[in-house]
Amino acid sequence: MDRKWLAPALEESLPYVVLTLYKLGLAIFMILVQYVASVGVSTVAIVVYEHILSTIVLGIPAFFLERNKRPPLSLVVVGHAFLLGLLQVTFCQLLLTLALQYVASTYESIALNLVPTIVFILALNFQQEKLEVWSINGQAKMWGLLVSVAGALTMVLWTGPTVLSSASLHSTSDGVIGGTMIVIGVLGACFGNILLKHVVQIYPAELSLTAMMSMFGTIQTSILAAYTISTSSWKLEWAGGLVLSTILLGGIVVTGLGYYASTWTIKKKGPVFTSAFNPLLVLFSFLLETFVLGSCAHLGSIVGGVLVIIGLYIVLWAKANDTKEATVIEDVMDSPLLQT
Repeated sequence: MDRKWLAPALEESLPYVVLTLYKLGLAIFMILVQYVASVGVSTVAIVVYEHILSTIVLGIPAFFLERNKRPPLSLVVVGHAFLLGLLQVTFCQLLLTLALQYVASTYESIALNLVPTIVFILALNFQQEKLEVWSINGQAKMWGLLVSVAGALTMVLWTGPTVLSSASLHSTSDGVIGGTMIVIGVLGACFGNILLKHVVQIYPAELSLTAMMSMFGTIQTSILAAYTISTSSWKLEWAGGLVLSTILLGGIVVTGLGYYASTWTIKKKGPVFTSAFNPLLVLFSFLLETFVLGSCAHLGSIVGGVLVIIGLYIVLWAKANDTKEATVIEDVMDSPLLQT
């Protein structure tokens, strides 16, 4: 049997698998943060601890694995890494983690579903994406994003009858605070994705760049934590091992391997492809809250989840077509007939 096709097929499918597993890990992490925050554990301290761990997890292999391919550091690269740490860690990770004290994890995951739309608009403005409005791919991208957003809004605005048998999405009396944190965090993630696409082109050592980004984010959040939480908040409760599990999952999977996975897929497939997987976070959060935490499932949530997934695959179909067309053009340009 000819297995020459197997390696290219695995390489092509790897970004899909990596991003799907990352969204599942992030959904589990959000559920754990929501629980440990409810028992009085400081979420700010959790963010600092998990980023200390992620910096170690990323820094050690980056030092050895990219020793020969790592370009020399410059003030421009260091400045970009500092700014990425500010956007991706301090603005995005810290604020989104804090918001889980005020809103449900599914509600936050739905808000994160707006990232593909915002990133797509920003990518157009920064000329990282091209949109031929009347082409099939252009129409698919626009309608796919609109369908995903419509699905997210359906899950928020329409409860519908109970299908499985607690409450739908909810926020506390301080929901406005949580909502504001989510808005700033989402904007930080969007601008971070756009900037990251530029930085990996001038510093093509993804693991080292991600480690620097995590290190600067750790420093920034530690300074903020020193002024905002008490000394006693640094002492974490055991809570049946869930606090430790939250830090390990957040440090190793979400902010360690997850940051690297995002950086790698953005370089390989672009920021729109990477952010298009955010709808899966809605689905995973919904399933975990329904079947693990015992929240009831409503028709609005199910219909919205289906729309979210349909929109996701429409966008991915359009992006896959873009890649095929670019490959065909490249093959034609490399043809010996054009080089004679």
